[in-house]
Amino acid sequence: MSAYSQTGLASQPVDADTRKPPHHNADMSDDLLDQPVPIRVLVVEDSDYDFRITKKNLLLMDTYRVRVDRAGSVSEAGQAARRQDYDVVLVDFCLGLDTGVLAINHFGGRDSKAALILLTGMPGQDIPKIALKAGALHCLDKNQLNEVLLETTIRSALHTRHLEDRLKSLVSHLEEANRAKDDFYARMSHDLKTPLNAILGYAEMISDDCLSLSVPEKYQECARNIHTGGTHLLEVINNLILHASGKYADNLGRFSTHDLRQIVSQAVSLADSLAKNKAITITLQDDGSELQADCQVSVLTQAILNLLSNAVKYTASGGEVGVRLGTDKDRHFVAIRDNGIGMSTADIDLALTPFGRVELPAQISQEGSGLGLPIVKEIITAHGGELDISSRPGEGTEVILYLPIALEGRDAA
Repeated sequence: MSAYSQTGLASQPVDADTRKPPHHNADMSDDLLDQPVPIRVLVVEDSDYDFRITKKNLLLMDTYRVRVDRAGSVSEAGQAARRQDYDVVLVDFCLGLDTGVLAINHFGGRDSKAALILLTGMPGQDIPKIALKAGALHCLDKNQLNEVLLETTIRSALHTRHLEDRLKSLVSHLEEANRAKDDFYARMSHDLKTPLNAILGYAEMISDDCLSLSVPEKYQECARNIHTGGTHLLEVINNLILHASGKYADNLGRFSTHDLRQIVSQAVSLADSLAKNKAITITLQDDGSELQADCQVSVLTQAILNLLSNAVKYTASGGEVGVRLGTDKDRHFVAIRDNGIGMSTADIDLALTPFGRVELPAQISQEGSGLGLPIVKEIITAHGGELDISSRPGEGTEVILYLPIALEGRDAA
């Protein structure tokens, strides 16, 4: 049944031209751009009278030069969807015993390339909700329809569809870039770890004198140091690749209970060779409390070693780096303090930003990737802890790691 008021309009023939409208390009003159834009519109309408009213309003629009096709039922709409690409599809909600939602589905719903607009003469809020859920961009009341409203709605729908197409294209390009990034990290992981594994293998052979070459003990000790440092470097490479690929926190795995004192001692031992090169002394102060923490040893060692390396790097030769560890109320702490160049509040914020690099004095070389502190923060956060930094330019820096006490230690307390 027609939803329009009777106006006695004569029937108008339907243009069945199936040619696609020409596309505008940037080289068109202003005169050409002022011309109506050709668009292809399908009207899915079972009422001859309602179709004539809708077509009349389409042809009266100023902005567009419309070529109109008609589908009189849901099945005809399906045939039209397979046969022709449309810019706009106007769908009546009531199509005999069917609803326009079925016709909308023929055009792909939300994934449709056409701008879908539902027409209805039935009052209420349910139909617009149904239409939008099905994939229509707008829902118009037939009783209020005129060429101005229709033109404005079509313009809005086409613009929305254009933005959605651009968004889909952008998402596709981002997904492709993400796959390329993952491939790069996979290749980089192989290229870095293959030679390092060879170094570790030869270092182990020398340290254990596997070939019975009577290797002097001094050289075996050097080989053991190479193996220890290389093993840690391999762990750093693995963790760095996970961090850079955005999968770091998801790959920490299960934690187990360890002695925090041993972890700190291992990190200090690894950093000691760096400190000796600058005649810097690393002191360790321990309050003697029980220091059991639920953690992953490799990544927590890496976090502490990163902080020690920074402290040594930015402390002048002959300086001192102090390490304190103990328990404060319901958490453990590891505090690392240096008497180096220090940082301002703005510098601290920058240093905590991935790839952020604080401007250094001319006499200090700019080293590192700018991932040190961000990695430390991510590691400590993944362990349920906190990172606190206090610093003043020219007075040094103190970084404190706070970690939860191990569950079994808490139960004992």
